[in-house]
Amino acid sequence: MSTEELNGNWDKDFPDDDDKPQGGGGDFVKAEYVDMSSPGTYKVRLAGPHIVCRRHWSPIRATVKDDGKATDPAWQAGFVPGRRFAINVINKTNLGEGETGPIQVMEKGATVFKAFAAYKAATGIDPAGKDGPDFIITVKIPKGKDGQPNKMKTEYSVVPVAPTPFTAEEVAMLNKKEGGQGLWPLKELYKPTSAEELQELWDAVPEDKRIAPKKPWDDDSKDTASTPSASTTAPAEAPAPSTPEAVAESGDDSSDPADLF
Repeated sequence: MSTEELNGNWDKDFPDDDDKPQGGGGDFVKAEYVDMSSPGTYKVRLAGPHIVCRRHWSPIRATVKDDGKATDPAWQAGFVPGRRFAINVINKTNLGEGETGPIQVMEKGATVFKAFAAYKAATGIDPAGKDGPDFIITVKIPKGKDGQPNKMKTEYSVVPVAPTPFTAEEVAMLNKKEGGQGLWPLKELYKPTSAEELQELWDAVPEDKRIAPKKPWDDDSKDTASTPSASTTAPAEAPAPSTPEAVAESGDDSSDPADLF
C-alpha cells in the first residue's frame, strides 16, 4: 500500500452526506499532544498534512486503516472503530506578547476537522497551509445529573480568525532541515496495527466480550464545531489516552517546510 492511499484530503474526507462507511499497533513513538481535556478557549495554527484512521478502544485497543474492515475481526464482529483525525499544530493558547507556542499533535473526531474542511470549502485556502488562519476552539463540558462534569458530553466550537501567515520564528521551528524541531512524524505515530496483531488481539478477547453493542460508539459524531459557513452540534469524543497507539496516515510529514510556507 502506498502512502498516497493514506493521505488526508480536506475536500474528500468530509462528504456532505452520512453515507460514508463507519468504521495500535506499530512501534511506539512519543509525541507531545494538545490537551483540551478542560473547559476553556484554545488557539491553534494547523501545519502540514492531516491523517485519517480508525480507533478501537474496546474490546481491543488498536488502530486500523479507514478502509481496513477486511483484516479487522473486531470490526467484522460489529465493533465499529471510530474515525479519528490528527494534525500538527502550533499551540498558541495563552501566549504572551512575542511568544511562540510549541508544535504539538492535535487528534480529534470528524466534526472538529469538518470545520477545517468547511473553511477550505468556503475560502479556497488550505487551513494548514501558508495562508491559513489561527483557529479558536472553545471546549465546554456540561454537568451530568450527579452535578459532576460529564466529559462524554463535551462540546467543541471551532471558529477561524483572519489568515495568519507563519512568522519567521515559526518557520525556523518547523524547518527540521535548518535545525528546528520539525513536524511530528504522523506516519510513525499513526501506523496501523497489522492484520496478524489484530487477529491475536481478537483471539485474546473472552467469548462473552465478543458481543458488539447495539449502538457502537462512533467518533464521527463526538465533536461539536462551528464555522462561519456551517454549524453542527453533537456529543463530544471519549477522552483519548495520553499516548495514542499507531494509526493510518495522511501525508508526507517529513516534507520540506518550504513547501508549506
